[in-house]
Amino acid sequence: MIGITILSLLPPKSGLEIQSNDKINHFVAYACLTFCGLAANIRKRAFGVVLLFILYGILMEWLQGFVPGRDQSFFDTIANMLGVGIGFIINRSMRRLSFMN
Repeated sequence: MIGITILSLLPPKSGLEIQSNDKINHFVAYACLTFCGLAANIRKRAFGVVLLFILYGILMEWLQGFVPGRDQSFFDTIANMLGVGIGFIINRSMRRLSFMN
C-alpha cells in the first residue's frame, strides 16, 4: 500500500513516473495488492479486505485531484476495482487448488 500511495501521489515530474499503459499498471498493482492482502489475512475475512482495497483505490484517485499535474480518472478507478476483483479470484482459486491436493 505504501508503494501505491507514493506512486499515486507523487507529482508527474518527480522522476519516478512509470509510463507504458497506465490502466494496466493500475490493474496489476491492485491485483497484486489484493492477492497479497488476502494471503496475509489471518482472520480470513475476504469481504473486508476487498472492500478496503476498493475504497483505497477510490481514495487514491480522489487525492490525485489535489496533486499538481495529476488528474482524477474514472477509468483508473475502474482499473483499480477490476484489479481487486482479479486479485480476489486468483487468491480464491489458488486456495481451492491447495485444499484439493
